[in-house]
Amino acid sequence: MKRRDFMKASIATAGATLIPLKAVYAWEDKERVDVDSGQAQGLEYVEESPVEGEYCRNCIHAVGDLEKGWVGCNLFPNKAVAADGWCNVWAAR
Repeated sequence: MKRRDFMKASIATAGATLIPLKAVYAWEDKERVDVDSGQAQGLEYVEESPVEGEYCRNCIHAVGDLEKGWVGCNLFPNKAVAADGWCNVWAAR
């Protein structure tokens, strides 16, 4: 391999790793947040929102396909929360 080809390949590989990829997770299949866990209780997380118009699916912390029944949440890494849920850290998207 020529030096020039090696440099092109290296730059292309390095550049590809810097591009943020939006991973599509099947949050329906992920472990769900236990409402009795310490973190969930501290955030007052519930699976059915007591506040009209404030749901996990329209919160800034929600990730994934927000049209599904379970979504990801930046506050509960690698766990799913109910799309109709709510916690006291809710913020409008």
